[in-house]
This record gives sequence, structure tokens and C-alpha cells, in this order.
Amino acid sequence: MASFKTRCERLAASNNPNLLLMNYELKSLAVVNLFIVPKHFFVREIIEERKPLSPTARRAGWIGSNILLGRIADSGKMHIVQNSVVRANELVLTNWQKTLFLRNESPETRGWLLDVMKCVESLGKRDFTLDEVYAFERHLGDLYPGNQNVRPKIRQQLQHLRDRGFVEFVSRGNYRLRS
Repeated sequence: MASFKTRCERLAASNNPNLLLMNYELKSLAVVNLFIVPKHFFVREIIEERKPLSPTARRAGWIGSNILLGRIADSGKMHIVQNSVVRANELVLTNWQKTLFLRNESPETRGWLLDVMKCVESLGKRDFTLDEVYAFERHLGDLYPGNQNVRPKIRQQLQHLRDRGFVEFVSRGNYRLRS
């Protein structure tokens, strides 16, 4: 477990590592799930500050952190092994390359892009409308209280995702997740 301050400093560094997560069956020691979260999916918003350790603790006052995996878009959880089935290398690499554009974005831009990506993915369908993404206006407004123009920001992020090949524009107000 990393301290909150260290983890936040690490996020800002250019050599921030990728995260590999695995679970396995204890009896057979067989890998059940193994996935990677690329470093370009790590933004400050997915790091939760924990309460300081009590004054009686060995490291009194130390502040830890949690990684909020639920805040990471599904496209940022790239399964190598899923439900004990090894996925094809080509599929994993294709998924990786699909989001590589995020590495070149500033942390602030990445935060909005990732949150809009998560909203789109949470719709659970390939074709979606702008109005369906607008339904997340309050949620995104709560995440970014300083932004008074959430709808224009949503449109801007969808355009950016379109320009990077993550979504495609189908017709006025209609989009499609690219597979």
C-alpha cells in the first residue's frame, strides 16, 4: 500500500507504472483472472485518501490510499486471462492500442475523457445517442463542480474520442463505440 502523497506524486511522473491485478484459485493455484490497467488510465480522481493512522499506531499519522477500480473505464481493464481463459495476444494488444492516445493527454484532459468514456461504456451498448450521454450531466457536474458548461464539455470530449477513433459519429446526435 502506498501513501496518498507518494501515489499522487507517482501519477504525475512520466514513469508511472502499469498495474497488473490477478486472482487465482487457491487449491489448484490456477489463475482465474489477470488484467492490466495501463498507466494512462491513472488519474487523481481514482485515488482515494484514507484516514490517517491513529496516534497509537507504529506509523502514527501516516495517510494511505486506495485505488478505486470501479472508477476506471472498462476499456482500461484489459484482461489477459478472464474466467480462466487466456485471451489471444492480438486481442489484448488491439485493446491496448485503442486507448494509447490517452498517454499524450494532460492529466486534466485525461480525467474528462476517461469519465466520459466510462459513462458511454456504462450504457452497455454499442450504439448510443448524445441525449443518453447528457443523462450523466449531473454526475459529471458533481465530479467537476468548477465546470458550469457540462453539456458543451461532453460534446467536446465525444468529438475528441471520435478524432482518436474510440467512437464514431453515425449521424446527428448518434454515435457508435468502435470495437
